[in-house]
Parts: sequence; C-alpha cells; structure tokens
Amino acid sequence: MLNLYLQNIDKFRNPKIKKKNVWVEISNAVAKGPDSCDKKFRNLKQTYIRLLKKKNKNELLKVRWPYFTIFEEIYNVDGEYQPDIQQKIQENTTDNVAKVLLSINTPTFQDVHENGEGSSSQNEEVRRKQNKRRFTEFRKVTLEMRERQRVVEEKLDKLISIVEESNGIQRERNRLFELFLEKLNNT
Repeated sequence: MLNLYLQNIDKFRNPKIKKKNVWVEISNAVAKGPDSCDKKFRNLKQTYIRLLKKKNKNELLKVRWPYFTIFEEIYNVDGEYQPDIQQKIQENTTDNVAKVLLSINTPTFQDVHENGEGSSSQNEEVRRKQNKRRFTEFRKVTLEMRERQRVVEEKLDKLISIVEESNGIQRERNRLFELFLEKLNNT
C-alpha cells in the first residue's frame, strides 16, 4: 500500500485531485476498502510522527520501524519536511506552559510602583519573589509535562509491541492453516 502511495504521491499533493479517488485506486490494487486504506495510512503516519519526535529529541536514536524510510520519502522533500509534519513535530506542550505562566497572577513592578508602595529595594524584592514563583511554576509544569509524555510514550511502545506480537501470532495461525489446507487437499 505504501509503495502505491509513493507511486501516486503527486496525486495526493495535487489540490485539484480528490484524495478519496486516489485511495479508491489504491484500495482496488490491495483488495481493501478505501476507508480502510486511508485509516491504516493515517495510523502509520501518527507512528511516524511519534518516532520522528523521539528522533529529534535524541539524534543518536536509531529508528527500527520498517516503514520509517518510506515515510521519510513521502514527507521529507529536499531535506525539509512537509509543512504539516513540521507543525506536528513542533507541536509540544510549550504552548500550555506559556498559558500557565501567563495565567500566574503576580503583581508586577509597575503595579507596585503605581500603588505607591515601598522603595526601590522593596520593588527589587518583589521582582525576585515574582521571578522565583514563576520559575517554580514553570519547573512544576515542565516536570508534569515530561512525566505525562513519558507515560504516553511508554503506553504507545507497549501497544506497538502488543500489536506486533499479535500480528506474529496471526501469521503463525495463517501458516498452520495453510499447512492444514494443503494436507486436506492432498488427501
């Protein structure tokens, strides 16, 4: 299916051609439904994006997923990723951190000054306390994000290994069933 996708990549990138029609062509060749092919491809794409994010964090990481190179051909053109892939790689929870930090309601230097409170040493102390609170909140949110990301990645890795094991079992069942049918036909 991925090879057929590569062969039709220009059609997928052409905004004048409906992707649904291209999936119909591919589905006819692989004897699956077009929606099934599209869904399978989207799932594979999500796996590719997840692995790409991991690889970007750790450049020494060697990706062993068999479809990684094919997806690199699909989404990496002249050493640059397609805009939608770039966006998904950069989609982190940093936006959430910024929102949390912006929502921290601490008085600013200007607020203290306008209220006529204290001297410059008091203002300096207020700023230090603000910075300390913000840093503490930022650190807390960052640690929470890392923990959530670690948990999600562990679950995804576990799910992938379970699916791969299940596929191996199914392949073995198919092989045994073929042997059974051969023996049945020979008798």
